[in-house]
Amino acid sequence: MNIQFQICGLCILILLIIFYKSHENLNLYKEKVFFTVMRIMTVSIVFDILSLVAIKYSYLIPPLLVEFICKTYVITLVWVVWSAEMYIMADINDVKMHRRITFWSALFAAAQSLIIYLLPIYVFDDGNQMYTYGPAILCVYAFVAIYIILILSLTFVYRKMLNPRRKFAISIWMLIWLISAVIQFINNGLLLVGFAGVLGVLILFVVMENPEGKIDRQLECFNSYALSEYLDEMYEDGRAFSLLGVTIVTEDISEEQDADVNAKLKRILNMCGEVMLTFKNVNSGLILIDSEEALQRVQKSVEEDFQKDKSHQDRIFITPVPDGSAFSGTEELFQFLAFAESKNREKNEYLIISDERMVSYYKSCFFVDEEIKRALAEDRVEVFLQPIYSTKEKSFTSAEALMRIRNEGGSMMSPAIFIPVAEKNGQIIELGERIFEKVCDAINSTDIVKNGIHYIEINLSVVQCERKDLSQRLIGIVEKYGIDPGLINLEITETASISARKTLLDNMKRLIDYGFTFSLDDFGKGQSNLMYVVEMPVSFIKLDYDMSKAYFNIPKAKQVVKAVCSMSQNMGLAIVAEGIETKEEAEQIMSEGIDYIQGYYYSRPLPLPEFINFIAEKNKVS
Repeated sequence: MNIQFQICGLCILILLIIFYKSHENLNLYKEKVFFTVMRIMTVSIVFDILSLVAIKYSYLIPPLLVEFICKTYVITLVWVVWSAEMYIMADINDVKMHRRITFWSALFAAAQSLIIYLLPIYVFDDGNQMYTYGPAILCVYAFVAIYIILILSLTFVYRKMLNPRRKFAISIWMLIWLISAVIQFINNGLLLVGFAGVLGVLILFVVMENPEGKIDRQLECFNSYALSEYLDEMYEDGRAFSLLGVTIVTEDISEEQDADVNAKLKRILNMCGEVMLTFKNVNSGLILIDSEEALQRVQKSVEEDFQKDKSHQDRIFITPVPDGSAFSGTEELFQFLAFAESKNREKNEYLIISDERMVSYYKSCFFVDEEIKRALAEDRVEVFLQPIYSTKEKSFTSAEALMRIRNEGGSMMSPAIFIPVAEKNGQIIELGERIFEKVCDAINSTDIVKNGIHYIEINLSVVQCERKDLSQRLIGIVEKYGIDPGLINLEITETASISARKTLLDNMKRLIDYGFTFSLDDFGKGQSNLMYVVEMPVSFIKLDYDMSKAYFNIPKAKQVVKAVCSMSQNMGLAIVAEGIETKEEAEQIMSEGIDYIQGYYYSRPLPLPEFINFIAEKNKVS
């Protein structure tokens, strides 16, 4: 009796089950689905062996019992391939949907089983070969083929949703099984289908489901892959949980120090591991806790443990999250943990409490970040222009371009909200270039210049000023629209000149040589230094809003403004006063010899069409 393959397959499955159950598991839903696949495959291989024994000793066994065993075996093949389909569907659907699909598809598989039971089956045994044939067997081949084709189709259609390793493993299994089924169909004596199913389960185990693959050996806890899968299921089920993030940072990056840091983190995680789930998350440890009360106890224990070790030179960052369900999913939680830790580092504090206020602040920043991305993609970034009055020409000769973002509902997002976020995440570069391009397009396609505008001021962010290719990019945009670079005045701040001095000076020289002019914006704000005026090749100085306001209320500030005006006139620099809001303020500041005045007294920032109408009306240019 040729059952070596089947016996070998059964031994493999028993060893896999023993190994699988002897290791710590997270008891995830997908793990349960895989274990169901293993159990069904085990039942199938057992009935494969029983069917061969029944055929061999059919002269001792009632014919109906032989037929029942043989039919039961081939029916288990349908259930094995059904379980494989449910396994791949677990990656495509959430738990609730998967349970519904499993229920209804199981009913369908049961109906298929009944059909097979009702069809006749025949046994062949010539002493050398044993196999079954007949309508029942043909029906099994048809059902199994449909399942295999369906599984392969699912792996292709949902390839972006599937875990790449799971997709690879299940595809290899189905291909092996398809080949073995074709061979067995052609040569009934080669009983390969059962063993091919065992090989498929073995491939799934090695590639995806080996418990060892979810363990971090250094810290002796679950790894980041296991963490992601566990949190995904927590969010799908809507379960409440708390967690504590622990990161140990050292200035020494030697291997010895790195090992020491891992040892300390391991000690902390092991201290909690007996009663709670612990994970390695990139360079930190995470402790998942079932309640806020337990979180406070664990947090206190971690702090006390770290403070006992007086020999270390490390810093520890602790991030308790009382309510993990406050986030939409695993990705947002990870982003928040990184955000909270960065706040720790900025403040040089070892502990930051991620309370509702912190979560709300993070969510507002995250919302703004996403809104900026959508606004750029949907072209909802707009230019508003605030007219600037020339005291010498008695007309509006320039304007400042201001960045605005229009929400999807049509309202405007405050620059005070989106600009700090954009500067922090680097989006200010794309936003700045988008505004620059829109200004160039406006100059090229409207009557701005004909209506008396000599130049448009455009702010450069600190981040833009740090780019070595700034001049190249701006010159490229100007050339694209074919406008005179003298129509653009670039505003820089003292902060920009500090953070990227050499890069900024190199860019300024290239841009000035090309025809641009520069203003020193926000003069008088922060740590003003007259050396910036001396060293920076600017043509304009813009008095900060607060400095302009102080001029009218503080005698010392008035003297400073007078001195700055006198100095600028002697140096051949023009002065712009921002924040002028009344007629009295305009007349008083004008007496100091201010060259340009900007503020709500003349006009608020205007959308481009309104600005053009305003200039045409006020300058009376036909």
